[in-house]
Amino acid sequence: MAAKLILLFLIILISNTIQGITGFAGTILAMPFSILLIGIDNSKQILNLLGMLASIWIVARSYKDICWGEFLKIIILMLIGLFIGMKIYSMYSPTILLKILGIFILFVSLRGVLQKNKTQIKSKIVSSAILLLAGIIHGMFVVGGPLVVIYATYKLKDKATFRATLSLVWIILNGLILIKGITSGQFNREVMGFLIPSIMALGFGMTLGEVLYKKMDQNVFMRITYILLFISGLSILIK
Repeated sequence: MAAKLILLFLIILISNTIQGITGFAGTILAMPFSILLIGIDNSKQILNLLGMLASIWIVARSYKDICWGEFLKIIILMLIGLFIGMKIYSMYSPTILLKILGIFILFVSLRGVLQKNKTQIKSKIVSSAILLLAGIIHGMFVVGGPLVVIYATYKLKDKATFRATLSLVWIILNGLILIKGITSGQFNREVMGFLIPSIMALGFGMTLGEVLYKKMDQNVFMRITYILLFISGLSILIK
């Protein structure tokens, strides 16, 4: 148990340090490695709560930057997808779910490495479909962020608005997943045992990431992040 706690601490510390530097990939990078360590249900509950805590911290400091119009557009479609995703998660075995997650992570990593310009979304149908799919993925694995970013980078140009608006989205969605986890018994005593080192790692990682952000090349770290995502996606598929 002690070894698991130490390894989980390191996974969350490293992933949230990268999140602080790049503004991306904290949960989706931590998820595959934590699944291999403590299982899919425990990983989902822990990373969901950590994501919600981090988002509460951001919104508390920058709630004035929230774009309420875009927030409502995002949250309505993602809520629909979220409930679909949670239903799908409850219907299939962990083996099938892990294959879906691995394929999704490989898609995100390859898209990040290969794309040279930001995606321009002009079709309302396409943007709605992206947000709906993001909600489904988030309901299944708490990693809908990369898809929302495709939409938000086009609609929310200001970095502060982007960060604050999406953080409020995660508070609502992750809060519902937390309630579902508590009522279904997935947020259990075993999960509680992992929480203290996980929250400590989150705090240290976010702080370290903010410090390194000012000193290091963000583009280099983005490349490293996508490579790590590719490795983690493969590790799930061949597990």
